[in-house]
Amino acid sequence: MRSEFPMEGSAVQPARRQADWRQGWILVFSGFLPVMAIIALAPTLPTLLAHFSDVPNAKLMVPLLITAPSACIALFAPAAGAIADRFGRRRLLLWAMALYGLGGLMPFLIDNFWAVVAGRVVIGIGEAGVLTVVNTLLADYYEEKDRHRWLMIQGVVGSMLGTVTIACSGFLAAQGWQYPFLVYAVAIPIFLASLAYLFEPEPRKKPVTSTGAPVAATPFPYLIGLLVCGVTVVLSTIYYVQVINFSLLLKELGVVDPKSIGLSMAIPSIGVPLGAIVFKFTTRFGAGAQIFLVFVCYAIGLGGIGMAPDYKVALAFAFVQQLANGIIVPALIAWAQSKFSFEHRGRGMGWWASSFFVAQFLSPAVVNAMRGWTGNLQGAFVAFGIIAAVCALIACLLRLRPRVPPASNAAA
Repeated sequence: MRSEFPMEGSAVQPARRQADWRQGWILVFSGFLPVMAIIALAPTLPTLLAHFSDVPNAKLMVPLLITAPSACIALFAPAAGAIADRFGRRRLLLWAMALYGLGGLMPFLIDNFWAVVAGRVVIGIGEAGVLTVVNTLLADYYEEKDRHRWLMIQGVVGSMLGTVTIACSGFLAAQGWQYPFLVYAVAIPIFLASLAYLFEPEPRKKPVTSTGAPVAATPFPYLIGLLVCGVTVVLSTIYYVQVINFSLLLKELGVVDPKSIGLSMAIPSIGVPLGAIVFKFTTRFGAGAQIFLVFVCYAIGLGGIGMAPDYKVALAFAFVQQLANGIIVPALIAWAQSKFSFEHRGRGMGWWASSFFVAQFLSPAVVNAMRGWTGNLQGAFVAFGIIAAVCALIACLLRLRPRVPPASNAAA
């Protein structure tokens, strides 16, 4: 009979710590920090263009100022993931949050274009660590069902905070080009909460052989990583078309006041929390069905914005596009999380973060090239709507193709 008491000389294994609502909410708010790095400045783009109009090639350089942190995520997120897998998640997250706050507030104190660029680089390095570790910890702390619930909550709460941030940044921009950078001070209380309540996770089940010896570490699944990156790059490229350029399009349609631009951008963003709820209810159909739905919404939303006769019609179609944005972010995160084991999850989510934000960094240049080809910004939106429609058709055909039975079943 097996003894209920530990043998003499054996070590008593402590119970594995379980995450609860405190860790969940901290990760929800932490996950909003990388998103805020771009949306806080999006309504201020016309103001920034006016202030830095003497910068050579300002129409290209100033939008890149907004998306410069994306380049840092693209460069440093894979390294952040490798560090998280090897040395632990919690410590890296705390250092990353400190860098985020420092870089975010730096432009408020210095009126110099290149100093602002330096601050955006620092905040981007912080973002790389925050985004990678937050998505890794969600999978480390929670089982799949709870994970999907927290991703939905993150989408709903994040979008609500995004709406408030966009509206506030428009009002702050009316006070001066530097004032919107104050919103990055929100990283301070999140850092303190993380310091108090987040803990280093352990794998739920440590794999062992039949003799009880630990299983040797498996190599990183590079083919799966490349698949995740490829799908993410395509979707995120389309995702950022409206997010980055909608304020400029509104200006073309006659909305010129920074306050009005901020409020106008906040209205369609109501679709994002609804999209996050749609994500939760469509998880049973799989990632493929969710991706098809997103492409359809992008085709309608971007195409409609491009053909809108005035800003009111553009806002209606922007709602459809934002609905897709609310679905695709948690869907991609959940899909990527499911593809990597605990020992490789940090690096896998680092690859995902790099893929998602490299498109954000390239988006201004891509849209600028498309605008030159079509003649105006609305024409570029139509072009991306057509691309989304083609992708939706391809996704539909892939889902409808006949399933090939396994070789063993075919031979039976």
